[in-house]
Amino acid sequence: MRKEYQHLAKKMSHGEQMAFENEFELRCRQPSLGVVYALLLGWFGYHRFWLADRNGGIVFLVFSWTLLPALFSIFDALCMRELCTGYNNKLAKQLYDDIKTISPY
Repeated sequence: MRKEYQHLAKKMSHGEQMAFENEFELRCRQPSLGVVYALLLGWFGYHRFWLADRNGGIVFLVFSWTLLPALFSIFDALCMRELCTGYNNKLAKQLYDDIKTISPY
């Protein structure tokens, strides 16, 4: 398990830890891939949709005929580590809550 989420592992049984780790690795976002999406498809807001920011993606899509989304996507590419960290933290919290809700232990 990643060291950022070790504090959650202390509160889970071994089976819950395995379920958390498997699901997290399937659904987490990697900053390097986000940079590629932002630079290649950022004009249309694809990287925002990929990070589950639907409102931001729609704004990029609506203004895609202007130069603004291209400029902002370059900025987002530079900040992708922080954007992915925020997404991954929300994902970890959601997975932890879901696993604790359905776990019989």
